[in-house]
Amino acid sequence: MTPLNDFTNLSYIDYSFNKIKEIQGDIYQNLSLFNTLVLQNNSLSNIDKTFLTPVLWEKKDFFLDVSFNPFDCGCQLEWFRVWIEKNKNRAIGYPNNYICNSPSELKEKSLSNFDPVSECHKINPYISLAFISCGLLSVLIFTIVLLRKFRWDIKYYIYICKNRKPVGYKRFTNDEEFLYDAFIAYNTNDRKWIMSELVRMLERNHKYKLCLHERDIIPGGVYVEDILESIDTSRKLMLVLSNNFMDDQWCKYETALASHTLADGDGHKLFLVLLEDIHSEHINRTLKVLLKSIPHVEWTENKTGQRMFWETIKKFMDDN
Repeated sequence: MTPLNDFTNLSYIDYSFNKIKEIQGDIYQNLSLFNTLVLQNNSLSNIDKTFLTPVLWEKKDFFLDVSFNPFDCGCQLEWFRVWIEKNKNRAIGYPNNYICNSPSELKEKSLSNFDPVSECHKINPYISLAFISCGLLSVLIFTIVLLRKFRWDIKYYIYICKNRKPVGYKRFTNDEEFLYDAFIAYNTNDRKWIMSELVRMLERNHKYKLCLHERDIIPGGVYVEDILESIDTSRKLMLVLSNNFMDDQWCKYETALASHTLADGDGHKLFLVLLEDIHSEHINRTLKVLLKSIPHVEWTENKTGQRMFWETIKKFMDDN
């Protein structure tokens, strides 16, 4: 088709029944009065933006009749389907005379049944899977972060639930005479924590009597025997574990004594305090058995964790 430049007053064109498959929109660009284009019963399967000039697509008094054409109602027709939905009054014969010829599921159905939103913008299942995986991973990471951030609050809540005492609970002491409430086995490099935290909390605040080898064992005797006697005259044996502790020969001896105490059926007298993460090279068979068999608690700088820490130790000290 050639431009209709010489027909400036042309307002109506009818190309019906001409087996037309496509039209170049620029042939109408100089027709200022043009308002109706009829293309009934042709071979148009697709209509896009280039079918007409932008001026005609936007012109409110322009009417288009492309009824009874074999439309391929696929995604290539999406633009026209959206346009015709917004301009139903300008599409002559729509929707009854706008029939799909393909695809098979829409054959002989009205163009209005073609939904480009659901048909042309389906989410790829792999993309859906990726989004779901990312979502689950995000939830997992978020959960881990929350658990890590509030782990001591959670542990404390569980501790409270498990160790809630009945109303009217009183501490009962046995009549067996001990010189000390607990013998504390520790490495001298951890002395600062022992004095500033453990002694302050248990002796000064709760009036327990602790046996510390540096303070309470008088020099001059046989050290091994003094250690044994001090443990025998203490209700409890508490090992304050650290990497310094695991490197110390005397501390290893005290650990062996704790292992023998456990083997003798007196595991209720034992308690472990972990000042820090113990390096893998220090985790020997004896320590593994103790960690699996007797109660232990970890020191932390978290305030909620510290509250649970001291309550756990106090419960151990009160148990007979």
